[in-house]
Amino acid sequence: MYIVIAGGGDIGTLIAQSLHENHDVVVIDRNPSVAERMAALDVRVLAGNATDPESLREAGVDHADAFIATTNSDEVNLIAAMLAKGLGAAQSLTFLGKAYYVEVLTDPRTMEILGTRIDRVFWPQRALAKEVLEVVLIPKALDTELLAGGRLRLIEYMIDVESSYAHRLVPDLDWPRGVKLLGVLREGQFVTPLDEDFRDLVIEPGDHLVFVTTPEAFPVLHALFAGREQVRRVFIVGGGTVGYMIAKGLRETRVEVVLIEQDPERCEFLSEELSGVLVIQGDGTDLSLLEQEGIEDADAMIAVTDNDEKNLLVSLLAKQLGVEKVVTRVSRSETRTLFERVGVDIPLTPRQAAVREVLAHLNPEGVERIALIEDSVEVIEVRVPPELDGRRVAELELPPHTTVVAAMRGWRVVLAARELQLKAGDELILMAAREEVAHVAELFKTS
Repeated sequence: MYIVIAGGGDIGTLIAQSLHENHDVVVIDRNPSVAERMAALDVRVLAGNATDPESLREAGVDHADAFIATTNSDEVNLIAAMLAKGLGAAQSLTFLGKAYYVEVLTDPRTMEILGTRIDRVFWPQRALAKEVLEVVLIPKALDTELLAGGRLRLIEYMIDVESSYAHRLVPDLDWPRGVKLLGVLREGQFVTPLDEDFRDLVIEPGDHLVFVTTPEAFPVLHALFAGREQVRRVFIVGGGTVGYMIAKGLRETRVEVVLIEQDPERCEFLSEELSGVLVIQGDGTDLSLLEQEGIEDADAMIAVTDNDEKNLLVSLLAKQLGVEKVVTRVSRSETRTLFERVGVDIPLTPRQAAVREVLAHLNPEGVERIALIEDSVEVIEVRVPPELDGRRVAELELPPHTTVVAAMRGWRVVLAARELQLKAGDELILMAAREEVAHVAELFKTS
């Protein structure tokens, strides 16, 4: 694909890093230093203004498969995206930060006027809120995602020092029927059953185990890591857009929610809009306030202010006071590792959440991206072409780090085994290294 990115900031850089190895990428930015920052990437950097038609033409937007506006200005992104579409870009995608613009663009009356000038809007705050809601409602889980229309679940657990699985060989561990261990995350590296050292791998405290499970097997697997724990009470510090969306989502699950926000006017708005949520005007870093409101009884703490330092302090206080799960907003992706090292359970960034949505949208033909593991391994869905009808899984000529996870035939889902015989039209879920996705697409392409 030929992709033009407007903006070489954090979001633009993350997208370029993810796409440059398998696609032709051009980045437009007014700042000349962007070229130096992206020197290690196989991208063309053009000094120019994304709202200037001449700069867009020079970038080749007229024959671009996708144009992605990622600057820090919503107004620039909107104008650039509409110009790019008008100049011939096949798809025009834009990032927005203000809720107002998102509401306007999703209004049917606006779409009637604009037509398809903008094909897709990405709202990082909404993407982050969605990720937080998915993970906070399941005790002990560090990440979770539904696959195959809810017929499978991807879930990640961490091994603690008291776990019965610590210090044991991976092949010695038995899992319930309907559960498949996809791999082990250790210090940013994802080790899968396809790796040579997997069979000799000893599980250590701090390792993350990533599974895929059927709905029937999930409660059995979850009980092995969380027993009968349930999420009943959640604290949120930060009542901005993200905090509001999370509180609203939690309220619908009948979880008790305590929301702490410092701004009095914002508290008044939250109290009016979030009936059933306890809204407290105060400082989330105030230890006495946290203790007074019973933070020690919380099942989870979510720190989502717009200040990384404050979020970190709130998170460390919550861990010190015994909160089991702490989810923290991190504005800069480069500081996420730091947050993990000092004890934050789940640091998430709005930008990375939205970038994952972009990557899922920009699929090779015949491939649907459905999940991302540690930003390097993708879970994808493909359809079995007639040419592969009758083949067994073991007979597929897959790339070295690609494995079949499950097969879907109608509403029936089967966790894959080597002897599983495929039929044309089956939908397969595979796990593949990001750089291998294009190769997989070619293998399953209908001739």
